[in-house]
Amino acid sequence: MSEKTTGPTGNLTEQPKCNIPTAPFPIFLLTLVTLACLVPFLDKAFHMDDPLFVWCARHIQSHPFDFYGFNINWEGHEAPMSAITQNPPLAAYYLALVGSILGWSEVALHAGCLLPALAVVLGTYFLARNFCSHPLLPALIVATAPVFVLSGTGVMCDMLMLAFWVWALFFWFSGLTQGNGPKLCLAALLIAAASLTKYFGLSLIPLLLVYSLMERRRAGWWILYLLLPLIPITLYQWLTFHLYGHNLLVNAVKYATSLGVGGNFLSKFLAGFAFVGGCIVVLLAAAPYLWGWKRAVLGLPAMVLVGWLIIILKKVGVFPAVVEGNVNWSFVVQMSLWVVVGASLLILMGVDAGESKTSASLLLLLWIAGTLIFTCVLNWTVSGRNILPMLPAVSLLLARRLEKQGHLATGRGRYRLAGALAISLVVALLVTRADYKLANASQVEASLLTQKLAGAASGIKFEGHWGFQYYMEKDGASALDKFDPQLSSNEAIIVPLNNSYLFSLPRDYFVPWLKHESKSSGWLATMSCGAGFYSDGWGPLPFIFCRVPPAQYLVYRVR
Repeated sequence: MSEKTTGPTGNLTEQPKCNIPTAPFPIFLLTLVTLACLVPFLDKAFHMDDPLFVWCARHIQSHPFDFYGFNINWEGHEAPMSAITQNPPLAAYYLALVGSILGWSEVALHAGCLLPALAVVLGTYFLARNFCSHPLLPALIVATAPVFVLSGTGVMCDMLMLAFWVWALFFWFSGLTQGNGPKLCLAALLIAAASLTKYFGLSLIPLLLVYSLMERRRAGWWILYLLLPLIPITLYQWLTFHLYGHNLLVNAVKYATSLGVGGNFLSKFLAGFAFVGGCIVVLLAAAPYLWGWKRAVLGLPAMVLVGWLIIILKKVGVFPAVVEGNVNWSFVVQMSLWVVVGASLLILMGVDAGESKTSASLLLLLWIAGTLIFTCVLNWTVSGRNILPMLPAVSLLLARRLEKQGHLATGRGRYRLAGALAISLVVALLVTRADYKLANASQVEASLLTQKLAGAASGIKFEGHWGFQYYMEKDGASALDKFDPQLSSNEAIIVPLNNSYLFSLPRDYFVPWLKHESKSSGWLATMSCGAGFYSDGWGPLPFIFCRVPPAQYLVYRVR
């Protein structure tokens, strides 16, 4: 059912009522697609920063009011959890709830994280009814994007934060349009929840303030609701200072802005555009329909220019494109492609803002541009996790453009777009499978190494962290403290070369023992060969098609 209303588009248009009830088929389809993408990866090993959230959740079970009150060795030495983590604890509280109900296995915790992923897709669908006439399309764009599917296979805070984000926007639009105080209050609570899940959620406050001022043309009583999220945030700041002696939000800001990896300003933006293009593949798959074939072909000379720039620079961030005069053409071509695809989003934003000139187009512009600036300029690293928050906005922008061009008005146009979504989904599943194999390899190799050394060594210590640390400690090994190693004779030290926070060992105390190689993870990489989905400190691409070399593990013995 629809009605004439002046909604978030800023124009008198035929729009659906801003209420949740809707036809069951879109909800069923979106739920089916989301679960079909994520359920096959439920047994994925804990990966990258997953252990931080799992350890915190387990601690919360026994100490619910002291969430960071324990020490870990995550960076080569033991330190308080409050100094290591750069995220607020709400995601860990959610995992603690899931763990207490379903258990602490990988399958159980990943199953619990299906709910936030579903909330993101369905929230995008309901939010899209305020922006376009075909809300199913942007929701499907989200569900089939590589950055969504891959992020949905972890237990970190990003997906839960985005779920709170999109539903906060939905209820804010609804409450502002209808003058409904309870809905605005619910939106404020969701903003607070997003901020206590990941600090980036705080950016919703200025985003909605600017949008609402343009929509209403003047300040009103609704501004008071945007102040409500500051109350729990302030209480959180007071509590953490009281418990841990320092301001966690301020520490996170310092960490994000002072620790920089991935190279200079130009490298950061090249990586940022490459991540946008690779993480949201539909920008490429639907390019002929967004721009027309003639304009889409202009991307080829643009790729040549970007490739020429990369060759002149010789490297992008930490990854060399030219080694001893030899050009890594596979990297240069893939990097150039995704940079051009990602940069096309800027044109799309400008076209939508220039044609619409409404509060809705301004919101999408600020939402995407703010996320991109944070990722490339303010944050310490470019990663898929940082690109994820802009995904619903990009999907809405694409849907609006395709509607204006009439591609959704005919069966032929809808079939073409279904093909573009299918391409995006195939890439998403391939990338997620590659990351799944990488995560599980750490689990398998940790088990193999501890079993191989158990009888030959007096003890086992290791360097590195991420999921490898989780499974090494689960198998009885302990992390080596570079400041206080506490070594014993004939003890084994394992060094995973495909990991981080590695440090050199003094040759006077250690001798090489053996070298272990895992099987190659195939022909697609997410954290090697120029790809660094979780940090561009490993490479400026979110993923790369190449022959992935086997991971190497060096084992030393204490003299």
